Amino acid sequence: MIRKTMTVLAGAAFAAALVSIPASAAAPVSPMGEQSDVSVTAYSDCPAARMCIFNNLNGGRPWGYFAVGDANLGAAPGPSGLNNNAESGYNRTSQVWCFYDGAGYTNILGYMNPGDQYNFATDKRNKVTSLRVCP
Repeated sequence: MIRKTMTVLAGAAFAAALVSIPASAAAPVSPMGEQSDVSVTAYSDCPAARMCIFNNLNGGRPWGYFAVGDANLGAAPGPSGLNNNAESGYNRTSQVWCFYDGAGYTNILGYMNPGDQYNFATDKRNKVTSLRVCP
């Protein structure tokens, strides 16, 4: 368990070094959560090559999936009910995704690495307003 935790922490640190963070970010950017033993079946509706966010923990519905992101989850068109309501995610893409508390990709909350699926950290739940592949 210690070896797995250290590997995850080392991987997260390496991924953080690869993520281009805007100079305006006031605090260090961290992952949106951490890998857990949540069943893959809870996330099974997420299509390949998409970033999925879910309104509830453990991949619960309603949910939305994205190929390039959404600058404002509160504006139409787009998935309804996800603005400031996302609690879990699954990154089925090959790219790192960034999550923001503000519309137009402002106030970065954190990032999610390729292949990650987990519940968002408590302090990042119900705050996502925009998301995209990290610049």
